[in-house]
Amino acid sequence: AEDELPFVRLQAGEKSWLVSSRSLGGYLDLDQAVQQAWQIGRSGSFLDDMLTRLRLFWYGYQIIPPFHLERGPALVTLRYVARQASYPVRHAQLWISGLQAHTGKSHSGRELDIPATREAIEKAIQKALGSSSWNSTPRLQNLLFPKSRSHFPTEPISVALAFREIAPPLTEVEGAKERIEIALRAPLILTTTLPLIEPDGNIQDVPYCWAIDQATISSWLALHRAQESKAASFQVAIEHAKLRAWLSKLAEQLACPPREPRFDYTPQENALTLLTPGQNGYALDIATAEQLIAQACFDPIKKIPLPLHIIPPRVTRAELASLLPLQLVGEGESSFRGSKPGRLQNIKVASARFYGLIVPPGAIFSFLQNLGLVTVANGYSQSWIIYGDRTILGPGGGVCQVSTTCFRAAFWGGYPIIERWPHTYRVRWYEPPLGLDAAVFSPSTDFKFLNDTEFPILILTQVDEKNAKLYFRFYSRSIGRQVKMEGPTTSNPVKPGEPVYEQDPTLPPGTRIQVEWPHDGLDVTLYRIIEKNGQIVAKEKFFSRYEPWPARYLIGAPKQGEPPPES
Repeated sequence: AEDELPFVRLQAGEKSWLVSSRSLGGYLDLDQAVQQAWQIGRSGSFLDDMLTRLRLFWYGYQIIPPFHLERGPALVTLRYVARQASYPVRHAQLWISGLQAHTGKSHSGRELDIPATREAIEKAIQKALGSSSWNSTPRLQNLLFPKSRSHFPTEPISVALAFREIAPPLTEVEGAKERIEIALRAPLILTTTLPLIEPDGNIQDVPYCWAIDQATISSWLALHRAQESKAASFQVAIEHAKLRAWLSKLAEQLACPPREPRFDYTPQENALTLLTPGQNGYALDIATAEQLIAQACFDPIKKIPLPLHIIPPRVTRAELASLLPLQLVGEGESSFRGSKPGRLQNIKVASARFYGLIVPPGAIFSFLQNLGLVTVANGYSQSWIIYGDRTILGPGGGVCQVSTTCFRAAFWGGYPIIERWPHTYRVRWYEPPLGLDAAVFSPSTDFKFLNDTEFPILILTQVDEKNAKLYFRFYSRSIGRQVKMEGPTTSNPVKPGEPVYEQDPTLPPGTRIQVEWPHDGLDVTLYRIIEKNGQIVAKEKFFSRYEPWPARYLIGAPKQGEPPPES
């Protein structure tokens, strides 16, 4: 009989799904039908039961079993229908495309109410099958004139699907859209004013400004959906990580270290003379700027002043004057005898960069940082310089004479040497002593020392052309240390080898110019011994390895019939 159960047409508007009762897990409860049949004529009243049994014998009683759906199969089939008949709620939308904010409206959703639909299917099929009842014609008539009859409907039974409506939460998007439009309405202008010292010594306030375009601001915007009880809203904010990254780059552009004042000092008169006033340094206050910009992005006023940290010079005239009379705490000297005019000019230009320089207490002195660019435009002349494994003409030949002399002043002052590089080969101007030179080459090879005292150092330089001497003198207050040198000792000598000849097409035929002189290769070791109050407080090793260096000649084209020199 269950094979004859009707099909069911599940309907949702114009859509319908035809499913069998079996696929829904439909079955007839025959046990209950048997129980119902057993109860007929067994009420407990003899007279009533006899009358009921006579009626049952004459007419008969038609029993329709109850119809039910099994939960498991019904759930599988109805979930399949639900995936096609349901649709989710659509929340209000807000997004940014280019420099425009866009919104989308919300829509209600619906989902299939599976328990209610299952109950509706059971009721519809049970109604189609009918209910148990007494026959209206005698059984003898039915036996004599039988009729074909089925209690199961042949047409599918229509059942409307039951849905639950899902209302979208109330969402505020217009306020967020307006906030985005304000942020992207115009560029954000950052302003600041920096006082700069002009060549005549006057201070001039110079305005600066930067514009943050809308495309950059748009890349910083972040949208967040916030749920508050029954309502939801969009929050528009700035992604602070992106803003900080942008400010870090701006901070590098703005960073300006303080410039210490420069002084001249006359020991005989114990007098300080201001050469160049100090200048404040500046650094961007990134944390405050981040807050101001994040707020200004959503403010109709698109102009804000940049917050800066003012960094004053670490040494003032009063502080230096309080140390008077200044003491000579370190002196370095070297000879430049035999230097050509171009090399002498470079020595003068470079050493002048350090005249009157102040090294604050606890500061690390960098030779290259204070030297600046070595270019012809800055007054340097073409002269011989060491470049790689050769000596070539270039601006700044002779600058290493200045760095070597500065190194010797720091050496004899007992100041810790942070960075020092020996030359590739021995240079005659820096001997004797061996191993007390310092090569520099921007930007990789620097000379640095630390002012490890609580007193500033005033550096004065002197170019004594008469005696061909360069001096670096460090003035400060002595902390009572004495410096001695042990050595130098040499080892591993290596001969320079045969001279090298190179043709130079710019030279006249038969011309020969020596540009490099031969030097033995050597390992040189010396020690700096620092004493204080008669006690040795440090013994520091300085090691230099010099490569063997052959003589090198530039020659013009050989004269006709003359063989070139062997190299």
